[in-house]
Amino acid sequence: MANLQLAYNLRRYREAYDFTQQTLADRISISRQAYSNYETGKRDPDLDLLTRLCEVYSITLDQLVRQPFSPDEYREAQSPYHICYRRNSEDILYLTDEEIQFVLEYRCAEWERQHLIAYVLNQMNQQGR
Repeated sequence: MANLQLAYNLRRYREAYDFTQQTLADRISISRQAYSNYETGKRDPDLDLLTRLCEVYSITLDQLVRQPFSPDEYREAQSPYHICYRRNSEDILYLTDEEIQFVLEYRCAEWERQHLIAYVLNQMNQQGR
């Protein structure tokens, strides 16, 4: 039997984070159709998937499964960090918006500037030891 509160919350949290079903499905490594089935209550996700969703939204399992979605609580609990990497690993890297902007600017920089930045960071690490 479908958990209607969970199905409702899945949609509300996704919309609050401005994700499409495809974006979220890619982030948690499932198909868009599978995610759609969870959001419409046709199927219930397993515990592993629920845990991954809680990590994406920085919420507890109880908030996702049982508690009604509250926009006010969402705004208060929203973390300034974003999950940026989790591929075949138990490690998760959290970045702020500022750090993400730095990475994006680094990627768009010319090769010489990238090497200059790498050199400066290496020198800073050497001095920090």
